[in-house]
Amino acid sequence: AAEFLWPYGLALSPDGRALFVADCGSDKVRRVEVLNGAVTTLAGCGRRGGTDGAGNTARFHAPIGIAMSPDGSALFVTDFSGHKIRRVEVVGRAVTTLAGKGWGSADGVSKSAQLSFPGGVAMSADGSTLLVRSGAPSSALLCLVCLVPPPPPD
Repeated sequence: AAEFLWPYGLALSPDGRALFVADCGSDKVRRVEVLNGAVTTLAGCGRRGGTDGAGNTARFHAPIGIAMSPDGSALFVTDFSGHKIRRVEVVGRAVTTLAGKGWGSADGVSKSAQLSFPGGVAMSADGSTLLVRSGAPSSALLCLVCLVPPPPPD
C-alpha cells in the first residue's frame, strides 16, 4: 500500500475517476483511482530538487498546490520550496517548469519570473490563467500566471 507524507493539495479529474495529490513530504505527485483506491506516483522520484523530466526522473521540492486543466490533460503544481510552478502531463507524465527560477518576487516570462513560496493555485474556467498565492503567510500576494497570451487591446 502506498504511504503519503504530508499530502497537501488535491485536484479531481473532470470525469471524477481520479484524485491527484500534491504529496509535499515525499516530493511527489500521486494519482488515486477513486473507484478502488489504487495509488500510483505520477511524477517525482522522492528526492528534493527542481529537475524537469518524465515521471520518476523529475524532482520536486515540497509540492503543495495543485490544479487541473479543464480538459484533464495537465496538472499545475506549486513547488513551494523550489519557488516554481510546474506542469505535469497526465498522459506521458512529463514535468516542465512554467514559471520561477528561484526565490524572489519579480515579474517575468516563464522561468525568468521569480516566486516566493508559491502555495495555493486555482485555474480559470477557460484554462488560460492560473491564480497563485505566493509569499510567506504574513505577506502573501496573489499572482496571475497567463498560460495563453491575452488578446491585443482594441
